[in-house]
Amino acid sequence: MRYLQSYYTDVGIKRKNNQDSLALFKADTDFGEVLLAIVCDGMGGYQSGELASKTIIEIFEKWFKQDFSKCLYDGLNFEIIKGQWNRIIKDCNTILVEYGLQYDIDLGSTLTAGLFIKNKYYIAHVGDSRAYKILPDKAFQITQDQSAVAEALRRGEITPEEAKKDKRRNILLECIGITKNVKILFYEGVSAVGDTFMFCSDGFWHNLTEEELCRYLSGKQFKDNKMIRIHLNYLVETVKHKGEKDNITALAVIPMGDNV
Repeated sequence: MRYLQSYYTDVGIKRKNNQDSLALFKADTDFGEVLLAIVCDGMGGYQSGELASKTIIEIFEKWFKQDFSKCLYDGLNFEIIKGQWNRIIKDCNTILVEYGLQYDIDLGSTLTAGLFIKNKYYIAHVGDSRAYKILPDKAFQITQDQSAVAEALRRGEITPEEAKKDKRRNILLECIGITKNVKILFYEGVSAVGDTFMFCSDGFWHNLTEEELCRYLSGKQFKDNKMIRIHLNYLVETVKHKGEKDNITALAVIPMGDNV
């Protein structure tokens, strides 16, 4: 399998620095191209949030470059990958918690990471960044938001319209680096040629409709990475125009078969 992929990130209309971090790591293997996509939304103010999100990216990069190949050639097994991801995410959590205690600061980050190989995807998730699977007529949210508003919505205490304006929408129930324990969600599924997998921080998804996601990001319209970036840029400018004050980050991965 080969993939088209691109990303766009922006500080937004209010913040002075960008605490979001992202990564796209790629490897050519005997099993075809393998891609690791990550979006992290840091929090803690100024350099603290940026430090938290970049630390997680760096630890995942080390895993991908040093440890993943053994998983691949020993026989790809999601249970093994989940075990390794669980360990490194908890290591990230410990590092950030101890750093915060040492310097008397609060810092943390969300995480949405996806591994693409052959016709499968595997995702690890903490917080309220999101992963979507986008088709021409439907945008499916793969991940579950770990936030106070999302929990209230799942319980039927508020409506989707009320959730958009709820004052609790920035309150996370899970985050890497804040508490000693972190609940990690895992997902797996099948990817088809032309599907778009989009990973984003909450600054991106807050003010976009499903119609906008499908119109500008459904995969079969794209011929190259540059075109994806142009569309992501347009959507980032759209949410800025709608008044989004947070950092804004999105990346897209599109399986294109073996003959790209």
